Amino acid sequence: MAFEKGRDGVVKVGTPAAALGHVQSWNVDETADEVRGWGMGEDYDTGFATIARWSGSVEVYLDGSDESDGLAIRDEIAVEFYPGGESSGKTYFSGTAEILSLARSASKDGIPMLTINFTGRGALTKTTVA
Repeated sequence: MAFEKGRDGVVKVGTPAAALGHVQSWNVDETADEVRGWGMGEDYDTGFATIARWSGSVEVYLDGSDESDGLAIRDEIAVEFYPGGESSGKTYFSGTAEILSLARSASKDGIPMLTINFTGRGALTKTTVA
């Protein structure tokens, strides 16, 4: 199996989609609630998944000329996540997300950072680049 290289990853936002610059990392978590139950006399419970959701974050260097500089909390934006780049045949994930927080940070020996935290609105779609 060939592994992807994280350094080839791309995150795009907006319509039309524009790549965020200086992306350092990103994550998208898909989860589902679970309902569990059992009856009298049963030794084990049973369960099943119910409603699903997704959320995540993107960490970028602060840059006043980048697409990330125009984002604000409560914005609903189209997002696309390309784990191994945009080449034909590669997998990517897309959906609509609402920005819940923008965390800015800096240290005396580092580059100032922006962390964009979001939650999905609707389904997260897995697609192959044409």
